[in-house]
Amino acid sequence: MQYEQSEILEQSPLGVLVCDSKQRVSWANNRFSQETGLILEDIIGRLYASLPLEAIDKHAHIVQLFDDNSKKPKKFAYWQANINDPAGSVAHYFALERDQATKHTDVSKLPKRASWVEFLDYEVSRSRRYDNPLSLLKLHVLILKTPENIADETIRQTINDTLMDVLRWADMIGNTNQGSYLMVLPETPYSALEQLKGKISSAIETQLNFLSADLKCHIVFGSAHWQKHDDSQKMLKRAREHLVENLEKISAKSNG
Repeated sequence: MQYEQSEILEQSPLGVLVCDSKQRVSWANNRFSQETGLILEDIIGRLYASLPLEAIDKHAHIVQLFDDNSKKPKKFAYWQANINDPAGSVAHYFALERDQATKHTDVSKLPKRASWVEFLDYEVSRSRRYDNPLSLLKLHVLILKTPENIADETIRQTINDTLMDVLRWADMIGNTNQGSYLMVLPETPYSALEQLKGKISSAIETQLNFLSADLKCHIVFGSAHWQKHDDSQKMLKRAREHLVENLEKISAKSNG
């Protein structure tokens, strides 16, 4: 990033984070660090997927910070924009919601259209009470080759629709516009995940092939299973770390 550009973004009233063409953090302003509590030196060079930020609404316009050091949930209005210098970079913008009333989720009554955050809290509570199996699956789709006539939004919508069709429930799926998706899977033992991963991968690859035979992708998973004394944050952290571990393995192979 050019100094002139970073100086402008540094003075922005928004938290700004820039990722390179490989989705690694290349720069962030101090406001982003201050409002998230994430130390700049610790996040530079990391994959965006490793950050404890998850989209919590259907269109990924609101993200929430899931961090052990945060005393209360922080939510941000979120959007992104492509930038040309360096080529393939993306700027992520975060506007902290200042008046965030603390709400307690009544896990005895799940809303008809609960967000995946509420749904996960509810299912974790049930697992604690009844020792029910519960799995959390994160999926990241690396697009390796995209034909010029296929829009990114078309790819995202195709993947989202495919997940809805395979899993048959929308309330249990969260997604971001960075190619990551999160699935809350109640009554799903860890042993059943491998078969489910294969089913999801096959369905996504089939549907993307319908868009174009030239569209190439790599599907990567991260997962976590409920353990005694778990809360939602612990499960999210394990699933995120597992996903990033697998993404880093792919990165190491491509650079080797």
